Amino acid sequence: MNSNFCVAVHGLIYLYFCQSTVSSEELAKHVCTNPARVRKVMLMLKKQGLVQTREGKDGGYRCGTEAGEITLAQ
Repeated sequence: MNSNFCVAVHGLIYLYFCQSTVSSEELAKHVCTNPARVRKVMLMLKKQGLVQTREGKDGGYRCGTEAGEITLAQ
């Protein structure tokens, strides 16, 4: 397990409870890391189908699946 795992889990939990689109800046603030790192980790989660992305001024990340369907192994 590395620190990206911690950022991923924390980010997924935050996205699940927000139930809205969240920017990388906002996520970074809550995960206590920088936005570039959040974007890198969220890209990995997007490839797995765990998060959805939206580009633009109102863009960001949101949960891509139900929390009960996500396992730590993913």
